[in-house]
Amino acid sequence: MAGETSDLPRDGWRAYFDDLSHRLATERTVVELRGAELGAQVQAEGLVLSGLSYDDRDDILVIGLSPGGPDEVLEHIVSSPQRIEVVSGEDLLPATIEVEDGDGIRTLLRLGAAPALPAE
Repeated sequence: MAGETSDLPRDGWRAYFDDLSHRLATERTVVELRGAELGAQVQAEGLVLSGLSYDDRDDILVIGLSPGGPDEVLEHIVSSPQRIEVVSGEDLLPATIEVEDGDGIRTLLRLGAAPALPAE
């Protein structure tokens, strides 16, 4: 059912993001940071989410973004994530992913299919 919200258990973060990264392909993403002192700030918009990975040894979540090819142009790193919440979307992909770090800053990823390229 689309729109369901769930907290991901910490012990499943690595496997969840490894699996999700294999299914992303053409998901356009908005990356927004929210915090008490920072307000709401868009860090990236219109780029393709090229990968997500959780490194449990360094306790970081790495968000890779590209213009649409294999080359990443931006990496956003969330250090010491405390909570990860996923709102389900269509086709088994999340509509949003919200990550809260140890300082209370939330990184919000809003995913959507990339628009079709015009025919030449």
